[in-house]
Amino acid sequence: MTKLEEKAKQLMLEQTKKNKAPAWLLTELAVEKGRELAKRHDISEELVVVSLYLAHTVFDPERGGAIQKKHTLASADFAKPFLDKWLVSKEDKKIILNAILAHHGKKSTESLTAEVMKNAECFKFVTVKGATIFLQELQERGLSFQEAVDYVLDKMEQKRKLLTLPDCIRESEKQVKKIKELF
Repeated sequence: MTKLEEKAKQLMLEQTKKNKAPAWLLTELAVEKGRELAKRHDISEELVVVSLYLAHTVFDPERGGAIQKKHTLASADFAKPFLDKWLVSKEDKKIILNAILAHHGKKSTESLTAEVMKNAECFKFVTVKGATIFLQELQERGLSFQEAVDYVLDKMEQKRKLLTLPDCIRESEKQVKKIKELF
């Protein structure tokens, strides 16, 4: 892990504790997939990982709440001074901020790095492991089992539609089938 990745991870860990969301295990699942995809697509693993850690530095467990709706912009704004403090180059900062802003598909990705980050972030919700982690997290937040299952399935469909990398799309098809069988 690079020093920049360590700084981003530490910041995200602090923010996750403060915000009580998102589930840390989901963050780590996305980072694991991001590393794999970065290697597979021959791009900077560091930029993908840093983007993934910083994407939810401003977040809230309330489903559909004001913070969740604007967390991409809020997280990018929150990350800017840290990227400056950490002496991230102008070019790399632009890539990281675009990845954070574009991971919900409402803004266009401007690099393969941002595209990989978005796919890694979405992929965590279309895996059996991610669905199970998310289900447990939702129940800890007070949702009934059925409400949690419905939310997991909604989130899975939402994120599956945002996948753009052919390898992620193929992998997700198998996982989605297993998730539907499970629930």
